[in-house]
Parts: sequence; structure tokens; C-alpha cells
Amino acid sequence: MEQLFNEQQMEQLEEFLLAHMEKEDCMPLDVAHGYLTSVLSGPHMVMPNTWLPNVLGKVEFSSEAETRQIMDLLMAMYSSILAELESGDYEPMILSLEEHYDEPLPLPYGWCEGYIMGWNAHGEDVIETMAQDEEAALSLGPVAAFMMYEEDQLLAPPNEAEHRLAADQLADSAIDLYRWWLPRRDNPTGRA
Repeated sequence: MEQLFNEQQMEQLEEFLLAHMEKEDCMPLDVAHGYLTSVLSGPHMVMPNTWLPNVLGKVEFSSEAETRQIMDLLMAMYSSILAELESGDYEPMILSLEEHYDEPLPLPYGWCEGYIMGWNAHGEDVIETMAQDEEAALSLGPVAAFMMYEEDQLLAPPNEAEHRLAADQLADSAIDLYRWWLPRRDNPTGRA
């Protein structure tokens, strides 16, 4: 599959979002990735004029060239996520902690936070609809598990094995929920 969003583009976008995160409320890249994943997965076509302000916050671009560059990068990530969900070859963007662990510890909280926020872009009842369906609720389970951590558990999970297992399930959860919504959509997601 042709790579729509390469490593260099990802680094450029991450650098821009980080530079504007504190003052202008841009989402960090992992949060934006989770957010766009559910924006693309739900029952409604969420247009860029709805999701862009949530990702970019109150950012003021320095030039038309910068505006065009960042929009192109965001649309490349958007298209890449959609292609990955459609093909079933999706990976969530998850940070990790290498210190104190033999294997890097996945830190999926940002991605999960963005993922839950993205469902809200479809309407307040969407998460409730999934929670009431056994199949969808099971798929949402690993995401919900990470949202219940206490602050002191974020870098030291209470059960490391369960933590790693739940993190490994996030990709399948995202693909399964994308597919669960496909026949329930009011119009096809398509490319924006």
C-alpha cells in the first residue's frame, strides 16, 4: 500500500503541533491521531471545518505557505488513517516509556483521549449507542480501560501484563468499530 503519511511528514506535523500546544491549544500528534480515527469511524461524515478547529485550537498561521503546508500534512494523516482502517492494517499512534522496563511500556492515554473526543464529534449519543451493543462495547472496552487510570498509575500501571494486552488490542478495537459503523452510517465516510 502506498504510504500516504510518511515519517518526515509526521515529524513536521508533530513539531508544529507541539510548538503551538501550550499557547494555542493544538492537540499533540497522538491525540490528533486518535481523534481523527474516530472522526472517520462514526455514523456521520464529519467535515474538516468541524474537526480542524479541534485539532489546531486557536493557532494563527504565520503565512499562506505555512497554512497550506499544515493543512496538507493533516489531510495526509487523515487520508492515511482512512486507508489503514479500510484495509484493516491500522496502527494507533502510541507513545512509549523505555526507562525502567525491559520492553518499552505503551502509553496510549493520548491516543485514547483523542479517540473518545472524536466520537463526541458525531453526537453525544454515539458512545451510548456503542455501549448498548455487546459487540461494539467489547471493542470499546480497551479504550475505556485506559481512561479509568488514576494519575499515579499512568507510568506505573497496576497490572503491567493487562496494560500491555489492552494496548495491543487498540488497533483491532479501532478497526472493529470502524467496520461496526459501516452499515449504520447515514452517508459514506469517503475522502474529505
